[in-house]
Amino acid sequence: MRSFCWSFVVLLLAFRFPFVHAQVKTDAQLDELAGPVKSVSSSTVQAADVKWQQPEGPTMVRPIWCHDCEYDPDGNKTKSGEMMERKFYGERIRLVGDDAGKVTDRYFYDVSTGELRRHDLVGPYGKTEQNVYTAGQLRYRTTYAYDQYGNMTEMRSFDAAAESQGYTLTAFTQDGTFLKGSTYTKDNNVSYEQTYDPETEIEHFTNYDELGKVNLSWTVAKGKMISFWETGDSSPHNSGEHFTEPDGAGNVDDYACHSDLHCDLSHVRYEYLDGDKHTPLSAEWRDAEGNLKSAAYFEYEVDVYHNWTTRKVWLWNPDLGLRTLSETDARVITYWK
Repeated sequence: MRSFCWSFVVLLLAFRFPFVHAQVKTDAQLDELAGPVKSVSSSTVQAADVKWQQPEGPTMVRPIWCHDCEYDPDGNKTKSGEMMERKFYGERIRLVGDDAGKVTDRYFYDVSTGELRRHDLVGPYGKTEQNVYTAGQLRYRTTYAYDQYGNMTEMRSFDAAAESQGYTLTAFTQDGTFLKGSTYTKDNNVSYEQTYDPETEIEHFTNYDELGKVNLSWTVAKGKMISFWETGDSSPHNSGEHFTEPDGAGNVDDYACHSDLHCDLSHVRYEYLDGDKHTPLSAEWRDAEGNLKSAAYFEYEVDVYHNWTTRKVWLWNPDLGLRTLSETDARVITYWK
């Protein structure tokens, strides 16, 4: 099952189809931190002006997910942002729980103004509703629904007047394998539809225009492209033209398809420091013939919980010719005792 960039931003930027039974992670774990983390403070201590650009597709250099954050003993985030010129920019998070100590509400306040930015209602599998505010006024609201196994099955977006802005529906098997996903506009017209048959491992994707006409369609069987079709008048960056297929051990095959029905295939291969697939040692992007096109390499110092405290990032492409040090990052991590 692949992933690609959807253009229905409000609904789908934060949504990716899961493939197995859903697991609820703490905020600290989502930030790729292990152990009872209390706080993390990150900084780039050395940076170079390197002429290297992340290719469109899978990420080769993971960002620092949270520069300056704090967490409660259960791994819930209570502060999020970044220190810049000795001033903190970000938000404080007030948590409200039930009698059993489970978080039911999260209130996000701008540190500079004290204004409420966001209010999340939280259920057993994640947020069930999110309200976003600007200058104290509701801007939009999004609701979420899950199946009994914790897989997200519905996401709906509304404006400040409670008018629908579109929605996404998904279906899964009992073990959490994705079967179908559809995205609709605010007028209830389908924009995208994707299906997967776990028995045949055949997957279809279709992209529609505002009149319901097919813009683009492709079929992949067992991770390999078997058909691709696109209208001649499709936009230069039609959603669905660029997608990835998993290739085991965290590696991916990348497809960049064109209006002439030709797809460029490339491969991204990762090596990791540990078994969690969170700390890459290298990421290499090669074309279909195996020629290296772009690469990133990493060196770390880690603490007792295997969280890195120092990271060096080395980059390579044909223009650079040699591995070049791009940045050195440092993190100070404290833990709950």
